[in-house]
Amino acid sequence: MVNGYINLDKEHSDFMSTLKKIGIKKIKLDKVEKQNQVDIVITSLSKYGETKKNLSNIESSSNPIPSLIVVNNKEFDQTVDLIKNKKIEIISNKSLLGEINARIDSLLGDSNSEKLEFKDLVINLKTYEAKVDNVLLDLTFMEYELLKFFIENQENVWSREDILEKVWGYDYFGGARTVDVHVRRLRSKLGERRAYWIKTVHSVGYKFN
Repeated sequence: MVNGYINLDKEHSDFMSTLKKIGIKKIKLDKVEKQNQVDIVITSLSKYGETKKNLSNIESSSNPIPSLIVVNNKEFDQTVDLIKNKKIEIISNKSLLGEINARIDSLLGDSNSEKLEFKDLVINLKTYEAKVDNVLLDLTFMEYELLKFFIENQENVWSREDILEKVWGYDYFGGARTVDVHVRRLRSKLGERRAYWIKTVHSVGYKFN
């Protein structure tokens, strides 16, 4: 069981539900008396300052509590400086259970969980980079998120609507055409030898294998 001090905005309610599924025990602030009672801090970016202030009496500046900061797609660009901190992981509020587990494991000391791999493709969850045959791919944030989604859901067939919901989120107003455009760009950037990894399933959507 992992003890977590959790301070999330209402927009991240789905993320909170996922945390419960993976066994994160929510510790109330008034129950926290010592730093070693909290394994991890999970907070929205907008509440990060408030969270640090709340924990100021128990957190050591020389040994800060590992923090998982939850962001929406629009906030990602605001986290550039935070990413450099080894005690901090940034994660999208649309992330699936597998990535959430990997981020938490990374913060708590399992370095192998910082990467997702498929053949010669490696995604670094810490730096938000993807490499093929050790060559860095020039991906936009949403191309990165889509590629990560495919790797985490290999062999499954996903409709365009499901992909739109899982990767872009419920509040995205674009059409399914958005998925086709990003898939086309990903195939191009993966190159001819690897473009076939993303297969079109006629009248349904896409499959990655």
